[in-house]
Amino acid sequence: MTVLLALACVPGPLDETGKQCSTERPCGSGFVCVDSQCQDVAFDAGQPRVDAGVDAGVRDAGSDAGADAGRDGGFDGSVPDASVADAGFDAGAFPCDVNLILNPSFELQTATGGVRNWRALTGTITHGVPARSDPAAGRLWVGGNGNPAMQSDVASGPTSFGVVFCARAYARHEHDAGLTVSLIIRERAPDGGFIDSSNGSGTAITKGSWQPMTETYRTAGEGTGVDVRFSTSRFEPDASVLIDDVLLFRSCSTQCIYPP
Repeated sequence: MTVLLALACVPGPLDETGKQCSTERPCGSGFVCVDSQCQDVAFDAGQPRVDAGVDAGVRDAGSDAGADAGRDGGFDGSVPDASVADAGFDAGAFPCDVNLILNPSFELQTATGGVRNWRALTGTITHGVPARSDPAAGRLWVGGNGNPAMQSDVASGPTSFGVVFCARAYARHEHDAGLTVSLIIRERAPDGGFIDSSNGSGTAITKGSWQPMTETYRTAGEGTGVDVRFSTSRFEPDASVLIDDVLLFRSCSTQCIYPP
């Protein structure tokens, strides 16, 4: 009789969403105990109730249907999660404050004497001296073409709307006449063209000294990469301009903060 009375005191299982539960007081069939509350398995599956990866970047204790864990499906406004670089979108594309330019100081040459990871659109690009900080710089020659231009390799990765990219480079020339150099950040389209670009206002470069140029671009979205392009205003066949220490990075905020 004593045993029967003890068993009769054990509460029966619950069967309603939202009621309190525990290991001693389980939920009824079709329900699961989450955070001491019964939830319908068909709707909650044991995960946080309102989320599915669009929780403005807040990480939950659960896996969040595979969309959290510092990734959040790209909806977290580019805020870094748990000391992870956050890659921008959050799929690992563009970490914050990391130079995306390959061969930014133009030291690496090709077998034919060109410069790796760069190509001239008009004119010619070669190694040049003096360099600003390393053994070589990039020298963009006019050649037989007016308005010579060159561009970097594309830094590949998906772009989402409103992400800020920042660029900086240094330019120098040795001509008596003035020279203007434009720096442009471009957002590339899947077909290899470009979706949009920064304004690329020209910077007047004086003879014999390295001068910085900076540029900011906010992405339109749905692109597959970014690159930088330089162009000059000179037409003389022997004119050239030196470019060095090129920097292109995704900002962790809405401002461009350049390293020293």
